[in-house]
Amino acid sequence: MIRFWDGFLSALCALATLAIIGLPLWAAVRATGSNLVPVWYWVPIVLLGLVGFVMAAAFGRKAVRGVHPLRDRRR
Repeated sequence: MIRFWDGFLSALCALATLAIIGLPLWAAVRATGSNLVPVWYWVPIVLLGLVGFVMAAAFGRKAVRGVHPLRDRRR
């Protein structure tokens, strides 16, 4: 039961990461597409997307394995 709960918490962290990174990323892409910011803003946008993807993937792997978000190994 503890692994299920830990996996659930990791899945919540993955979804929170996607929301926290995804919404500003979406707004930045829209701003760049509307010519509100210079074209060179694509570099930080891509880097932010990469960081968000890596973090969400890490929490997703923890969710599948049943590891608590703040731990490296199972309890």
